Amino acid sequence: MNNASRHSSLPARRPGSSRPASRRPREIARHWRAADGIDMFEADYKNFSFPKHSHDYYAFGTILNGAERFMTRGTNYVAARGQILMMNPMQVHDGGPASDDGYQYQIMFIDPKVFGGLVAETSPKNTGLPFFGTCVVNDPELHLQLQGLHRLFRPEEDGSNRLLERDSQLLYSAARFALRHADAPPYSYQPGSEDKRVEAVIDYMAAHLDANISLDDLAAVTGLSRFHLLRVFRAATGLPPHTYFNHMRLRRAKRMLFDGSTIADAAAATGFADQSHLNRHFKAMWGVSPGAFIASLDH
Repeated sequence: MNNASRHSSLPARRPGSSRPASRRPREIARHWRAADGIDMFEADYKNFSFPKHSHDYYAFGTILNGAERFMTRGTNYVAARGQILMMNPMQVHDGGPASDDGYQYQIMFIDPKVFGGLVAETSPKNTGLPFFGTCVVNDPELHLQLQGLHRLFRPEEDGSNRLLERDSQLLYSAARFALRHADAPPYSYQPGSEDKRVEAVIDYMAAHLDANISLDDLAAVTGLSRFHLLRVFRAATGLPPHTYFNHMRLRRAKRMLFDGSTIADAAAATGFADQSHLNRHFKAMWGVSPGAFIASLDH
């Protein structure tokens, strides 16, 4: 068994085999909040594919088995076993299996403010946020470090005497990401759009997640015609306004569930008609229902 499989809590596969080592359910996903501004996710997907979406956090992933394919910024990528994938905040991408046996991976999501703070500790002269222009890299040492962080951040792990190790490994990993794999400093990445009109639309959306807003409402915010707004918004974000708005709602609902809200309260606060409506969109985005997501949380 290789190190990647040994360090994962998900069921392992025999190296070189396209069949699972034992019978088990597929489309497995587990989420947990590791610390303020740091979320962990691990999954074993056979057929599930993500639609186009983005995250408000940095996403750093390790492929444990199989391979994932995704498209971002007009380029197709495949991340295979042993490789690392990296996504900037608000970077639109999709995802799905690139092998017959699916893909098994771990993701660490880090708030830009938290990641920026870690990077600033390692390189005080380079304040600001790094930008990762390359989405898939080979870095065996960092691959193992990320798996180690997943172990250290597990809710069932007794971290009472391992805080020093955990914090040290987190800082080492952030430094390695920034210094080896980010575009050259000075770091000046700003998540989101540089177009102030698009920023105004996004701010309006964020303030009205529970409302049934119209294209006229958004056009009025910018002073643009509806058609011009559609073109400007999609050029800036990679998504049409209605899709972007729906993703904002889903991210907010997910955060509320993380914080202990009921599914009904999350649905009402984010503009979904009812729990069933939220359930359909939530499962399409993350491969699990809100109920399964809550069951996977460890508080």
